[in-house]
Amino acid sequence: MHPYRYRISLRLRHPSVTSSAICAALLPLKPTYPPQDIGAPRTAPNGRLLGGLNTETFATFFVSRGENDLAEALGEAAERMEPCRECFALWRASGGDIEFFVGWFMEGGNVGDVFEPELLAQLGGLGIGLSLDLYESDRDE
Repeated sequence: MHPYRYRISLRLRHPSVTSSAICAALLPLKPTYPPQDIGAPRTAPNGRLLGGLNTETFATFFVSRGENDLAEALGEAAERMEPCRECFALWRASGGDIEFFVGWFMEGGNVGDVFEPELLAQLGGLGIGLSLDLYESDRDE
C-alpha cells in the first residue's frame, strides 16, 4: 500500500444551541476557525462576510495530523475525547451532531486502512461519527 498523510478534526453542528455550550467543555482544544453560531452573520474562515445568517451552529477543532496508521490515530483521538462523553451525549440528545472529519491525503495509486469493530464501537459510544475526505497528494492540507 502507498503512504499517506491525514489530518483529523472534530466537527460539531447544532440546529439551535450556540457553540459556547460545547467549546468550554472541549478545552484545551482550540477552534480551527471562529465558531459559526446560529443566527450570526455568515462569514468565511478568513472573516469575510458572506451575507445572510447562519442557519445552524458549526465549529471545527484541530485534533491531530500524521502519516500512516490512521486507525491508530483515530483510537488515540477517541481516548482524548473520553472526558467529553457526557457533554457529547447532551449535545446529541438536544439535536447536535459530532464527527471526526478526516482529510486523507494519498501519496500514490491507492490508500486503505481497516477500522476494526472495536474502534467503531469506541467512536459510537462517544457519539462521534466518522467522515472521510480523500485527496490526491498534490492538494494542500
